[in-house]
Amino acid sequence: MGVRSRGAGDAGLVTASLAMDDLIAASGVAYGAVTCPSFMHNLLHQVGAIKEKGMFFLMADPELKCPTVATRDIAATSARLPLDDSWTGSGEVACLGPEDLSPSEMARILSEVLGKEVGYRQNPGAALKERLTGFGTTDGMAQAMVAMFEAKNLGMDNAAPRTAESTTPTTFRQWCEEVLKPAVTA
Repeated sequence: MGVRSRGAGDAGLVTASLAMDDLIAASGVAYGAVTCPSFMHNLLHQVGAIKEKGMFFLMADPELKCPTVATRDIAATSARLPLDDSWTGSGEVACLGPEDLSPSEMARILSEVLGKEVGYRQNPGAALKERLTGFGTTDGMAQAMVAMFEAKNLGMDNAAPRTAESTTPTTFRQWCEEVLKPAVTA
């Protein structure tokens, strides 16, 4: 399956990752690529903003529902695959979490778990690029990050169908209670 046929278009960092998967798959080895949408753990970068401002910020459309996955579920899937002797050929194994949530819904869950109001604000790509380059990220890398988030807003994370196999167990609420809340209250 080619990069362009996955609906990613120019997805920055993801485009490069998909191209690499295609090259490995074309070699003829048995290859299963674990594909994932956004990671719940990415919100750990926002602990300061959640603590100090009661907000988190992403480029995502506030009402776009997408899958979000816990890294422990990715690890469990990744550990299981090499042990599966029935795997042949090449393909993808999606890890989609148990539910699709919008940033607005995530803010509601965060508010309930933390016991305080947490809001969400969508940042434009130019602001993300400026912030990243301000931290010393190269212009090309910053643009690749913006392109990835633009592709996510166009539905890239919703490309894989949700099946029993692609649905992983950790809910966003559970992850917030077990991982994010301790980080925010520390």
